[in-house]
Amino acid sequence: MNQDIIRRQTILPDGPAAAARLLEPVLAEAVGGGAEPVSLTLDYATSARAGEAVSLEAEVDRATRTLAFVHGRLLTQGGDVIATGTAVFRKITDITKTG
Repeated sequence: MNQDIIRRQTILPDGPAAAARLLEPVLAEAVGGGAEPVSLTLDYATSARAGEAVSLEAEVDRATRTLAFVHGRLLTQGGDVIATGTAVFRKITDITKTG
């Protein structure tokens, strides 16, 4: 699927799941509305400290009628990879919509 890369700037939060807390929402944003996570895999590279400015980017690799496969990266301001993530999202339909 050829879509634009989603990019965000933020501050790295404190805690053991900081990368997941940042990457999952931007991966979901790349998929678009109406999707729920099925799986999320993280791979860590370099370390970063809580409070450090970081960048996020995410892009859809492939989408089927029911699933979307996405990848993303969490980067230092210098461009070093802190973590990469891949995810699968299930596309859901809004059953409240009619017509």
